[in-house]
Amino acid sequence: MTPGNSAGKAAVEAPEFPASSTSYDEVPYKSYPYPQTRPERLATVAAIFGLKTAPVDRCRVLELGSSSGGNLIPAAEQLAESQFVGIDASSREIADGQAIVQRLGLRNIRLERRNILDITADFGQFDYIIAHGVYSWVPNAVQEKLLEVCRANLAPNGVAYVSYNTYPGWHMRGIIRDMMCYRAQAFQKPADQIRQARALIEFLAQSVPKEDNAYGIMLRNELNAMRGKEDHYLFHDHLEKVNEPVYFHQFMDRAQAKGLQYLGEAEFGSMSLKNFSQQIEAVVQSVASNLIEIEQYMDFVRNRMFRQTLLCHADVALDRSVSPDRVLGLYVASPAKPESPVTDVKTSAKVVFKGPHAVTTTTDPLMKAAMLHLGAIWPQYVAFPELVATARSRINPEPAVVDTAQITADSRKLAEPLLRCYASNQVELSVRAAPYTLQPSERPVGPPSARLQVEASNRATNFRHESVQLNDLQRQVLRCLDGQHDRAAILEFLQDLCLRGVLVVHEHGQAVKDATQIKGILEKPLDAALTMLGRLAMLRA
Repeated sequence: MTPGNSAGKAAVEAPEFPASSTSYDEVPYKSYPYPQTRPERLATVAAIFGLKTAPVDRCRVLELGSSSGGNLIPAAEQLAESQFVGIDASSREIADGQAIVQRLGLRNIRLERRNILDITADFGQFDYIIAHGVYSWVPNAVQEKLLEVCRANLAPNGVAYVSYNTYPGWHMRGIIRDMMCYRAQAFQKPADQIRQARALIEFLAQSVPKEDNAYGIMLRNELNAMRGKEDHYLFHDHLEKVNEPVYFHQFMDRAQAKGLQYLGEAEFGSMSLKNFSQQIEAVVQSVASNLIEIEQYMDFVRNRMFRQTLLCHADVALDRSVSPDRVLGLYVASPAKPESPVTDVKTSAKVVFKGPHAVTTTTDPLMKAAMLHLGAIWPQYVAFPELVATARSRINPEPAVVDTAQITADSRKLAEPLLRCYASNQVELSVRAAPYTLQPSERPVGPPSARLQVEASNRATNFRHESVQLNDLQRQVLRCLDGQHDRAAILEFLQDLCLRGVLVVHEHGQAVKDATQIKGILEKPLDAALTMLGRLAMLRA
């Protein structure tokens, strides 16, 4: 598996390794969480298209190519009443994952060394099947089997997630891969192969003219993309012997032949033609005769190189109308903030809300009030009816009553723009309330797996299923968030770390050694760390 949007995690033995090992035993792949694979994320996209899936808090999940469980373990930890199974061909990575499961005492997850080819219908049915970074990196026979598993082992209303490299974008990246593999083949050790592949790209990027030269620009862009990647990423994403991108329509031909249909994309916004200009939208609509063709033409326009496709059984009835009433039972969140302070939401003045991925402009008082509330409570979610009531209260101080059984005029008025914002990645929707809080309790609780992760790293998986970077103080505070430590106990723990030299407190440019002085200095930083851990979705509700 792979961090980011171009992952590679082969789940079968590579031909150059003995039958008892894989390339992942030789070069272990760091296992990360992938927010787009969360059961609630998959269930939300399904709900938008009228497919009612199994309740997220009582479901069965299978991950193909689970590595050491970096994606599956945090999900199992949060959804204690659900069951999780992960398989991988690497005995080393499975053993590493099993050790983590044992340390955490999780009883609802099983990791086992197994080849995808060995899975039969007897393996059981699952409400969600995840195959992130597997499909493009395995031989054709395994690709076919993977899709068969997505049919035979998928519950009637289940959702399968399959990510893969796509053309046309991978035509360009494939040139780079071919050159790297050509250089690497002269060396036997993975470390030498990685070093030589990096050196070749550096040489080419410096040697090929970049002025008015598309080839040189491409090399420079690829080099910039690879410079920050770790060796295991480069080795498994670019130097594996198998890497077979496909066009989207080819992938769907194969999936449909297995009795599966296209549900959507894990990144819902990538499906919207509204994210293109009106001219592009009109042309695509005029030349495409069905949804698959629309998606393919959008790939052509974007030069897309990676997809995260959701599949369901072919006999499931979907509703593509995306009615605003689908939002009624969902939860809403958004990080967007107003471009300038809003003094009065009641007017029709234009307000611009900026988020990490999009910009939303509105003159509607209800929408302005809703977006201001969402920005203030981010990353918390709020139930849609509650959001309507809160937005109303900002406009009209009179008590607001929202009928959750039907779409009211204000509810529909707000649901329609929120759906558009969801399609532009400005708003998040979810079938599930957030399991985290912004405010630390008397004895705060963080994710147990995250507390384990920060024993050796400044990165940890939060309750949003994201890998986040922590500073040294936040990392040490997180270690205490086990529900047993109140603020005073956390402060004493930090004081002890300072006295032992693990942490260093400075005042006026000098290291502080006095215990009482250290504790006094740490009080405000501790409050700030707890507040930031809340903002990073590290505090259990």
